[in-house]
Amino acid sequence: MDELVNSNPDFAGSFGDKRIGKRARQVLRKLTIGRSSSLREITEDESEQRSFYRLFNNESFSESGIIKSITDRCSALSTGRHLLCIQDSTEFNFSSKQGRVKPESGLGTTSRDDILGFMLHSSLVVDADRSHALGYSFIKTWERALEAPGKRERHYQHLPIHEKESYKWIEAANQSKDLLQQANTITIVADRESDIYDLFGVAEKDKVHLLIRSNHDRQISGKLKLSTCLNALPVMYKYNLSIRGDTRKSTPKRIAEIGLKWTKVELLKPVSCRDQHQPNVQDVYVVEAIEQNRQQGIRWRILTTYEVTSADQALQIIGWYKERWHIEQIHRLLKTEGFKIERSQLEQGWAIRKLTLLAMMASLRILQMMLAYLDDNEQSIDEVFDKKEQDCLQMIGKKMDGTTEKLRNPAKVNTLKWAT
Repeated sequence: MDELVNSNPDFAGSFGDKRIGKRARQVLRKLTIGRSSSLREITEDESEQRSFYRLFNNESFSESGIIKSITDRCSALSTGRHLLCIQDSTEFNFSSKQGRVKPESGLGTTSRDDILGFMLHSSLVVDADRSHALGYSFIKTWERALEAPGKRERHYQHLPIHEKESYKWIEAANQSKDLLQQANTITIVADRESDIYDLFGVAEKDKVHLLIRSNHDRQISGKLKLSTCLNALPVMYKYNLSIRGDTRKSTPKRIAEIGLKWTKVELLKPVSCRDQHQPNVQDVYVVEAIEQNRQQGIRWRILTTYEVTSADQALQIIGWYKERWHIEQIHRLLKTEGFKIERSQLEQGWAIRKLTLLAMMASLRILQMMLAYLDDNEQSIDEVFDKKEQDCLQMIGKKMDGTTEKLRNPAKVNTLKWAT
């Protein structure tokens, strides 16, 4: 039974050592079952615990090897699809572990100089037509040196884009294009931080599109600002949107009336864009969704390379943008609502980062199983579990099923609900 459980090929050939691959698969299995980043909690005895610690401290078990194994699987699932590549960044805070984690071992400062930790940027791939999470097309972890000079000292505004941290958005988009070449269409979806003029350069007609939430009141042709242009437009369409409550922000569940506007604009190249290869003008469409009769309500302003000339097209842009929920769920599973990575007791920053990457794989599988229960449009089991894993599940199912109908798995065999 263990041999079947450990047969997942995701790690095959990624580390040049079958023993490392097998041990990594065991950790991944334990993480998925236990939903905890504590090696003490997920191991059965001290011997297994020590073997897991040795794995994470083994230099041959590398971040690059783990990332390659994760992204290669996503590439295999891309053929003939329209894929959303949903980018986002998050950071992990280990300031409370400062005395425990060894210095200069993969942790540094994050967005705040007083926080010890590391940052993670990823691109989650979702089937645009079925809303199924498929995998990751890009993952990057990094830390800032503790004594690194600030933006002012580095003359950050004058640096070329590839020397800035914000290049991660372009790097992720370009790698996704290369990795997912067999897809019919790729749509890059990202939040406000990605509103970089240079990012529009990755678009390819009829193949690669962008869908970015606006952050800057950009200059457009006609000596206008983007906001001036939109404010002059009437609301073109209204619809109701069900809003989930958020206890963290003390916002109740409600039905919001949304007003839509859309138009085509010409973005002018800003002075901050120093890439001579970028055009002086970018033709894009902008869709604005504003909650009516509510001062602090929803306000989305989305820039896209898709043509938007009707309410249906504008609603489709909003619908694809809402798929960012998937990557937000992944981050929650990594942190407070799942693996609690920031409570890890590992003493090497590099080991914590590798543990986080394995937890990302486990989080993806957990998300896929959660979605199987939320939607009747169920994902194929073949996209989540390979043939040997399904054989293993068949064996487990026979052992677990009782003698009466009530004690048997109610879901159809070889479906994702059944597997979950």
